[in-house]
Amino acid sequence: MIYNFLFHRVNPKRDKMWDPMDVALFSKCINYITRNFDVVLFEDYMFNNTKKSNKIASIMFDDGYEDNFFYAAPILKTYNCKASFYVVTNSIDKNIPIWTYLIDKLFEKTTKSAINMNFSFLSPKLRVDKLETGEERVRYVRKLKPFLKTISNNQREMIVNRIIETYTDVKITGEMMNWDQLRQLKSDGHYIGSHTLSHPVLGMMQENTSIRDELFFSGEKIKNELGYFPLSISYPVGSCNDTVKKIAEDAGYKIGLAVNQKTCDPDKDDFFEVPRMELYNESWLKTKLRISNKIEKIRRFIS
Repeated sequence: MIYNFLFHRVNPKRDKMWDPMDVALFSKCINYITRNFDVVLFEDYMFNNTKKSNKIASIMFDDGYEDNFFYAAPILKTYNCKASFYVVTNSIDKNIPIWTYLIDKLFEKTTKSAINMNFSFLSPKLRVDKLETGEERVRYVRKLKPFLKTISNNQREMIVNRIIETYTDVKITGEMMNWDQLRQLKSDGHYIGSHTLSHPVLGMMQENTSIRDELFFSGEKIKNELGYFPLSISYPVGSCNDTVKKIAEDAGYKIGLAVNQKTCDPDKDDFFEVPRMELYNESWLKTKLRISNKIEKIRRFIS
């Protein structure tokens, strides 16, 4: 049994759109996990799981934000803790955040009120042509973003492109690691895996060729930069289905990572739908409950 703990951003700056885990809380998490679990590098453990303890854990990061390098990595070093980092290779190449972060910031920072969101496939409440104030725009994108994860990839791209083409008064760059930083993490004993080319919702993609391109070419980019085709693919937002899992295996991966908020049993679980437990910027009490998986156990019991 292994507890796969998933993180994203770790940063001392607060963000009202998507708050990263505070550095002090992250340090507290790693201190607690290393004292209460036998922490392993996930990719090593999955193919050499000689340890049968119920208190085994791994540390993982999705997306490839630069705060992982500047804030998380030094804390990992303090506790002699290795982690796996799954990166969106187009975002690393271009130093542009993934679409989920990008649209948050465009809606938050623009001063434009007009935007044509009258797409027929949007729910009526999301079809707007004007958002007068910053507060309106923030409320709107908080409703829009979850919806975008439920529609086809082509539809999502149409909406994201409309937002980018409309809010031209905002330029969002930076925030992502570069290949030199990833090489340093690799040199320090961490693992770099794939999180696709562009962070699509794979389970909502309809063209198998496009799914394969997202999986295969991100792996090839990592191979060209770091010297190996990664063992593991982390599915964006944990989205996968049987087709995605089969294409991932055919592309050359050995492991596919979902979320599912539960522990992983390598002897029983599907290697192409490995569960992970995401941690957030919350109170220490709630974080400890998540680490012990008690919140999900209670939720499942109630349901």
